Amino acid sequence: MIGGSVKLFIQGPAGKLQALWRSGGLPQEFTKAAVICHPHPQYGGTMENKVVARCARFIAESGIEAVRFNFRGVGQSEGSFDGGPGERDDLRAVIEHVMGISRQTRLAVVGFSFGSWIALEVGERHPSVTAIVGIAPPMRMFDFEYFNTSSKPKLIVYAENDQYTPASATKAWIESARQPIESVLIPGVDHFFGPDVDHVAVKVAQFVSIVL
Repeated sequence: MIGGSVKLFIQGPAGKLQALWRSGGLPQEFTKAAVICHPHPQYGGTMENKVVARCARFIAESGIEAVRFNFRGVGQSEGSFDGGPGERDDLRAVIEHVMGISRQTRLAVVGFSFGSWIALEVGERHPSVTAIVGIAPPMRMFDFEYFNTSSKPKLIVYAENDQYTPASATKAWIESARQPIESVLIPGVDHFFGPDVDHVAVKVAQFVSIVL
């Protein structure tokens, strides 16, 4: 048990994936779950990232199972960084693990920064995923255009002073989508949300609780 979470290893396509599972109730009875993806592995991103950890905490406290994990090559996860394709496969493996425990569960995927690029694409295309959340999507670094036609419930949380993608660019992307995207702009903070991390996590947990 680490910080209220149970440590486990999930078999991924490149080896075992280190994960933390924080329960919102009795695991054998859960009907709602969220999988949370961390920032860029090559820039220090891990499942211990504050945004990721706080989202897991607040999601679990709302009664939903919260699973965060390290992508391949991070922490005790086996394998090595793959630039996106392998990390998407990692997320799919975690989704299948969760669904294998409770096939009837409604599932959300949440990602922060690089993790949002992974989560939004896999979440949109995976038939088991009900809802998707992107936190500070780095739109200047990765292609998010596929997401514009998404029909699943979705939330984008972004920062006013994001140093990687101007808030104006994220706002324009949201407004150009052909399907509604719920969004929250956090004022006065940069990409990492500074003192407003808990505010971000609360917004994410509230959205997930409503749509699942």
